[in-house]
Amino acid sequence: MTHLSTPLVLASFLLLCSCSDATNDAAQRDGGMDELAMAVAQRTGGDYTLQEMPTGGNGNAQQPTGSGKIVMHPIKDPRTGMVASQIPLPDTWRITAPRTAEDPNIVGPNGIQVFYRSGRSHMFSNDPFIQESYRMAGQAMRAPVPIEQLIQQDLDPNLKREGLRPVKNYPLPEVARRNEQYASKLWKVAPSRESYYAMGSEWLDKEGKPVLIIVNQTVSQGQNDVFWSYNLQLIAAPAPYFEEAKKAFIYGIVNTQDNPQQIAAYNASEQQKSNQSWSQHNTKMQQNQAAFDQRQAIHRSTVDAVNNSMMSIYNTQNASSDRQQRNTVNMINGEETVTNPMDGNQYQVQSGADQYWMNANGEYIPNNDAFYNPNADPNINHQEWQEVVPE
Repeated sequence: MTHLSTPLVLASFLLLCSCSDATNDAAQRDGGMDELAMAVAQRTGGDYTLQEMPTGGNGNAQQPTGSGKIVMHPIKDPRTGMVASQIPLPDTWRITAPRTAEDPNIVGPNGIQVFYRSGRSHMFSNDPFIQESYRMAGQAMRAPVPIEQLIQQDLDPNLKREGLRPVKNYPLPEVARRNEQYASKLWKVAPSRESYYAMGSEWLDKEGKPVLIIVNQTVSQGQNDVFWSYNLQLIAAPAPYFEEAKKAFIYGIVNTQDNPQQIAAYNASEQQKSNQSWSQHNTKMQQNQAAFDQRQAIHRSTVDAVNNSMMSIYNTQNASSDRQQRNTVNMINGEETVTNPMDGNQYQVQSGADQYWMNANGEYIPNNDAFYNPNADPNINHQEWQEVVPE
């Protein structure tokens, strides 16, 4: 039994795509996609740890011809342990527990493998203040491009360089509608105008074995800013099994059923974090800084939230993009981000102090005296204070 392996590709591509910093964007895309192409072109044997999950029939599921009996496969959110969704797939397919970034997320018989990879986030603005802020942070902007052009720019040159041959590209409107339906259930900090696109790109490797890459693109349009991103789903199978495997996988994506309880818990958590952040920022930030952070908040809640929530059911959430956005905001506002051990929540503090002490209410004391401990201060020792360290 043969397996599609991505020993260097998808791991490196994951790191590349998860980074929202687009400095030297073209060079980064070439390097990362070059490794993706190499990995797609290589096939090796290997065993994977299977995560056994209970399955149950779905009376509404229409069985793709020849794919086997269709059953619902529960998928858990690794952060909470809740069932996030159920995806209808053949009963011979299994959701896996990947041990490394190169391992597949779904495996089936006869060498069928599916990979989920979080993609890149980009931002473009006509606002001079935003442009200058990104420039000072060493981050580049990238204007959105049609999904066909995105495939031409980010996939085609590197895959061809590694000897893969393009077969065809085609829109997947039913996948795009599924992405839009899911995103509509997520809480957002502010209204936005969003568009969703999905396209399949089929290739043949040097041995003539087929690969389908599904590109999912999200574009969130503001008055002066555009936040957009894409992620990838890749399915590979030997030629005799490829068409049916492809049909079964696309059917599974389109007919995935979400758990409303998991979405409600996710929305409540996001709203709580946003409320805490805004209650602090509204008392500190100047008008132009508030406008900048608001755009970033919209970005996180409309684009990254969709991608992170969708991808987190398969992968450990990669926080690289959020960290870079947070570092940019902190640099502009002269702030630091700390985690309060008493409640586990993150808070913003003014930078410049050697120490920070915080109580259970999120109130903090900046301090430059290494010998000072507020727990020994008779004026404020009626409550517990713990030292917090900027992240």
